[in-house]
Amino acid sequence: MNMDIKASKGRIIEAVNACDNPYLLLQMEKLLKREGMLGPIGEMVAEFPVLLEEEPPRDKIIQTHLSAPDQNKLSRYDSIATPIFFFLGLIMLMLAAAILNAISQADVNLNVAIFQGTVVRMYLFGWLVYVGDFIVLLVLARQTHRKLATGEFIFRVAALLFPPMRMASRHIQQVELIWIPLYGWSLSNEGLLKLIKRKFSIPMIVIALLIIPVLLIEWQFYDQVSAYLNTDLTFLLDLVQAFIWMAFASEFILMISISNEKVEYAQKNWIDIAIILLPFISFVRTIRIFKIARLTQLARGYKLRGLLMKARQGFVFASFFYRILTIKPDFQINRLRKQLVKNQKEREMIEEDLIELYKALKMENKI
Repeated sequence: MNMDIKASKGRIIEAVNACDNPYLLLQMEKLLKREGMLGPIGEMVAEFPVLLEEEPPRDKIIQTHLSAPDQNKLSRYDSIATPIFFFLGLIMLMLAAAILNAISQADVNLNVAIFQGTVVRMYLFGWLVYVGDFIVLLVLARQTHRKLATGEFIFRVAALLFPPMRMASRHIQQVELIWIPLYGWSLSNEGLLKLIKRKFSIPMIVIALLIIPVLLIEWQFYDQVSAYLNTDLTFLLDLVQAFIWMAFASEFILMISISNEKVEYAQKNWIDIAIILLPFISFVRTIRIFKIARLTQLARGYKLRGLLMKARQGFVFASFFYRILTIKPDFQINRLRKQLVKNQKEREMIEEDLIELYKALKMENKI
C-alpha cells in the first residue's frame, strides 16, 4: 500500500511539473487545502477500498448505422417494426395534438365536432395497431423462449397509454440500441444525446419563435389580421400551436429515450414537460365540464381552460428565450460555472457525510 502511495505521488508530481493549465492547477490547489479535513476519509479506505474504485469512463463515442439485431424471430421483428412505429408515432403525435387543441376550444361548432370525431377515430384505429404490436411481441417472446428487457417492456406498456412514446423506444432485447432517422440503429449514450440535442437546437428555437406572432395576433391584432385575410384565424392559430406542441413533445420523447439519466434530464427540462402536460390538464378539465350542470361552473371551466392555454403559451415563450440564451457564449459560461460550483458544494457535502458516518462507526466500535 505504501509503495502504491509513493508511486502515485511520484506520478502526480511529474504531472504537476508538466502541467501549465491554470484551471487544473487551481483545482488541485483547492483540493490540497482540504487535505486536513479529508483525513478521516483517507483512513476509511483501509476498511472500505470501494472508495478508491475508479468510475467507468463516460461513453461519448458516437456509434450510428449499426447492424440491426437479428438473433431470433423476436429480435428480427422488433428491428423491422421499430422504424415503422417511429413514423407511426409521429402521426399519432399529430393526431394527439389535433385532439388536444380542438378540445381546448371554448366554442365548438358542427365542423369542429365532425373534425374531432374523425381525428379521434383515426387515433383509436392507430391505438389498435399498437395493441397488435404488443401482442405480437408477447407471442414471439413465448415462441422463442426469449426474455423481454424489463425496462423496455414497461416502456412498451406505457406506450399503450400514450402511443407516441413508441416512436423512440429502444430495441426490446438490446436496450442499448435505439433507432433514429438518418442514423439508423445507434448506441444510446451521452455522445448520441449531445449529437441529437445539437441537431434539435436551432430548429426548436425557430419553432418556439412561432409563438410570438401567435401571441401578437391573439392578444392585439386578431380583428385586423382576420379582416385583412377575410377569414377566421381560430383554426390557423390552433394549427400553429398544435405544431409547436408536437415539436416539443417529439423532441422530449426522443431525448429522454436516448438519455440514460432520465430523471436528471426531466428535471433539467421541466419547462418542456410543462408545455407538454398543460393541454392534458385542460383535456381532463374538459371531460369534467361535460358532467357539470350549472352554468356558473361551466363558465369557470372555460376560464380555467383559457388560463391553461395562456400558461402553455407563456412556457413556450420562456423556452424560446432560454434556448436563445443557451447559444450565447457568455450565458453558457456563467451557467456552467454556476453548475460547477454547485456540483463542488454537493461533493463537499457528501464527503462531510462520509466523515460523519466514519466517526459514528468508530464511536460504536464497528470498525
